[in-house]
Amino acid sequence: MGVTIKVTDEAGVNYDIQWEDHHTLLETLQANGVPVLATCGGNASCATCHGFIDPEHFEASGERTEAEQDLLDMVDDVANEYSRLCCQVEYAPGMDGAEIQMQAAM
Repeated sequence: MGVTIKVTDEAGVNYDIQWEDHHTLLETLQANGVPVLATCGGNASCATCHGFIDPEHFEASGERTEAEQDLLDMVDDVANEYSRLCCQVEYAPGMDGAEIQMQAAM
């Protein structure tokens, strides 16, 4: 069982993706060919998988960890209240229909 999400990469290319349980958002993006730098390999230490989750689904994306918040604070010139690191977003049924805009590489 999974959910369908819509992702726009930093070049403006749109993807409709099936996100399955037991995968992070970053793992799902990479498995579906969405170009994401993810320099740290998904360890919440670089912020190169920064994306914006639409307001309607943001709460379903879960709470930010302290490490994630610290990284987003470091990129506060581009981060906003709907920012998440894709490596830190776990699958959630409430994410069905979510729209995610990837942040351009910094």
